Amino acid sequence: MEQIRVTRSFVAGEAMGEVIDAAYELGGPVRCRMFSKMLRTQDNDHYLVQVGDQKFVGRVYQQGDHLEREESDYLYELEWLDFLRQHEIPVAYPIRRQDGRFLGSVNAPEGKRYFALFSYAEGRPMSTANEDQLYRMGLEMARVHVVSNDFHPEINRQPINLEFLVDKSLERVQKYWAEGRNEDMELILASAQEAKSELVDLISNPHHTKDGWGPIGGDFHNVNTFFDENGEPGFFNFDWCGPGWRAYDIATFLQNTNLIEGPEKYTEAFFAGYYSIRPLSNNEHAAISPFLTIRRVWLTGLFTMGEGLAGHTFIAPV
Repeated sequence: MEQIRVTRSFVAGEAMGEVIDAAYELGGPVRCRMFSKMLRTQDNDHYLVQVGDQKFVGRVYQQGDHLEREESDYLYELEWLDFLRQHEIPVAYPIRRQDGRFLGSVNAPEGKRYFALFSYAEGRPMSTANEDQLYRMGLEMARVHVVSNDFHPEINRQPINLEFLVDKSLERVQKYWAEGRNEDMELILASAQEAKSELVDLISNPHHTKDGWGPIGGDFHNVNTFFDENGEPGFFNFDWCGPGWRAYDIATFLQNTNLIEGPEKYTEAFFAGYYSIRPLSNNEHAAISPFLTIRRVWLTGLFTMGEGLAGHTFIAPV
């Protein structure tokens, strides 16, 4: 019988443990099990990997064509995280394989899937009602931006530009909302075009910020920022990183944590930490608002897929 095409598979933990054991020099028997998770097609698959008392996280990336990614996109992420580790930024960093590379691959039913192994982030998710943690969050995000000005990889990754954030997102929405969603479409199109026009003016006028563009995390969130028992932060899950606007990184964090809707003291604590390392120009500060809208447009496009468990019914409020 001919094998049927598979959209998405999940590698068994035991099998992934065998692959990791063979690829890395971890110094002992490997135990591996998949994290519990929501089964959504835009997520990668993560595994808790244990070798004695040591913990690591294994990631099997979803197949690249789902998000128009290729090998160089994954290598950029891993090399950037290693760069940040070398500059003492508290990130979950990639572990080198025996062959010296960061990236491996397995043949899954749907085709080749890449994988990597990362250090384990200890602690608990950052509280969005803790001023000290928010201050430190802002400070460390600014450090990531400043340090990354010196990151000059030879490999390319999809830039987080307006084509990626707006144009492609709207193409997906229009494709799958062709019928029955006219009012929603009008709202998204109008909001996206207004925000895009505002940003084009801000990033192209003579007062644009010299280092306003560069490597960014792309999805800073309280749930992927842990603080340990000593109050030290650790950042992980940089799957949406790439060259982009630093103001977008800030807007993404504000949107992910809903800080804009909360007491001002929490938002101010975050900005105080950021400004202590990298003060924003007037242009960058003004760009945060339209980037909040564009982030919602991008999320709508991300969740609007033709296949998979996410379906095509999600819409982020604009």
